[in-house]
Amino acid sequence: MYTLFLDTHSHLITVSLYNEKNTITKTQESNSSHAVYLVPMIDSILKENNLTVKNIDSIVAVNGPGSFTGLRIGLSVAKTMAYSLNVPIYLISSLTSYLLSDDIDTDKIAIIEENKGYYISIFNKNNESIQKECFVTDLDGFNNIHRVEEKLNVEKIIKFAKNTPSINPHLVRANYVKTIEAEK
Repeated sequence: MYTLFLDTHSHLITVSLYNEKNTITKTQESNSSHAVYLVPMIDSILKENNLTVKNIDSIVAVNGPGSFTGLRIGLSVAKTMAYSLNVPIYLISSLTSYLLSDDIDTDKIAIIEENKGYYISIFNKNNESIQKECFVTDLDGFNNIHRVEEKLNVEKIIKFAKNTPSINPHLVRANYVKTIEAEK
């Protein structure tokens, strides 16, 4: 059985299948066409590995902060699949996923830039939170902390996420970079 990993928070869509033996990943650049690529990517990765959706026993999805449209599409697909397959769904933030993917043995910061500031999170060398996710208007005071790259280690992310409680698919919510009018 496999865990399906979906990340649509940025311009790079990542779809992975993971089990204890291997990790299979597909990526696709998409500035504004997440809806065009995501489901065909899932279908393709399953078919290329002679699998069906019945081989998925859990889903891990990145819930932001990130792109409004990208997150809506990715999380809609993730929660629909979790509900229809009756499998657990786990959420992980984009900042945490970047921090977990970096192997440096020191304090580290993940940063997502937005027009009016930055979303940040800081972990220590043991991947324990020092600074929970927050929004700052400048990066003064954070210059001496190692900035992680925006790369993903799917295996580490899935193992971490699956050690958190699963969520009811109906309660899945995105952490958007910008607050929409309806949420203000």
